[in-house]
Amino acid sequence: MAYVRHTLVTFDSEKRDAMVSRMTTVLDRLQGISALRAMRVAFDTAQGADNRVVASAFYDDKQSMDAADERVNEALSEMMEFIVGEPIVREGEIIWAFDADGGADKPIIPGYIRHTVVSIDLSKLDGLLAYADSTVGTLKSISGLRRIRFAAVKSTPPYKSEDRLQVTSGFDSKEAADAASDQTASIWAGMAEFLADDPERRIVAGDLIYAYSR
Repeated sequence: MAYVRHTLVTFDSEKRDAMVSRMTTVLDRLQGISALRAMRVAFDTAQGADNRVVASAFYDDKQSMDAADERVNEALSEMMEFIVGEPIVREGEIIWAFDADGGADKPIIPGYIRHTVVSIDLSKLDGLLAYADSTVGTLKSISGLRRIRFAAVKSTPPYKSEDRLQVTSGFDSKEAADAASDQTASIWAGMAEFLADDPERRIVAGDLIYAYSR
């Protein structure tokens, strides 16, 4: 089953330009990993900060990701001079997906990515997926929405690692995402019955700065 690793990195804001330049070079080299199906990197500006990026790497499955870890860790070591603190990593299987008609034909960049992490009640997972299927008609009506991925993720300590869902949405722009806020809010409201108490719920969102698809 398709597998994703999301890595949130805080960097030294005074080294922003140098960090982006080095990151682009490093990620270009990782394109040689045959099992790496896609990569998306976006700034996180949802909370007003300008010193975070989130990198999402998509693989064929967890075994493929594990086999690529040595090369990925070597690449990450080249970025350590820019990184402040420990990266936050969430990873897991993609359990549901939506792709808008024509979305695959659009240029990936420019674009806007929003990640929302919530707790889920695993006993209601089948109901959650059925509910997601029922929203496809609404999703197709949202202008500027490109795709959505649901991943059942685990996290690195000290962040909670159990029973988490990371919903990743791709839009043409922040303006498109903001314009869809009423429609997306109604979908989230319908999803509430499948979610658990969620003290860690957070949103990470920003403009894409790097993209690769095999």
